[in-house]
Amino acid sequence: MGAQNNTSCGWFGSIFSFLSRSKHDWLTSLNDHHTRCMNCPADKSQQAAWEQSFEILQKELKQLVQVKPDLEPYTIIFDYELPRKRGRRPDVIILGASIFVLEFADSGEIIRADVDQVNARARDLKNYHAKSHQKDVVPILVCARAKNLIRRDGDVIILSPDHIADYFNVQTELEDGPLIDANTWIIPE
Repeated sequence: MGAQNNTSCGWFGSIFSFLSRSKHDWLTSLNDHHTRCMNCPADKSQQAAWEQSFEILQKELKQLVQVKPDLEPYTIIFDYELPRKRGRRPDVIILGASIFVLEFADSGEIIRADVDQVNARARDLKNYHAKSHQKDVVPILVCARAKNLIRRDGDVIILSPDHIADYFNVQTELEDGPLIDANTWIIPE
């Protein structure tokens, strides 16, 4: 499973598949997708943001699946094109029985615009993606330079990277229902 067979995202696959993926191959998929969507290559700041999220998620998800190996089949999606929102892409979506929308902010503090952005992307996904209407959609802001941060702002969960595994360890215990089938979910209607 991967973006080479799908034009609606930069890359997707199971968490297990992501953890075994080389950063080079993963970045190539995201760059190819960006070029297709934007008709130009990603700039240096976008490249740096991708690399930062890759490093954070590799570390945190490895820790998470050591504690909860049943999360390895969860799907992780990067740069998913929101239906009817051409060009607006959540950084990361994780599909379990629920839908987790993650946005990474290169900040050590909470910035209102970042909270509003992830909340809007989660709301758009819930409202404009037919296969998400009946699912829980959870917006998560990751403040990439923060430490020991776990907070809620309305519907938005705000985390420092060191709490991603902790959050998912607890939150996935609360999920009810089967895993969302990524191969059907990822195709917009």
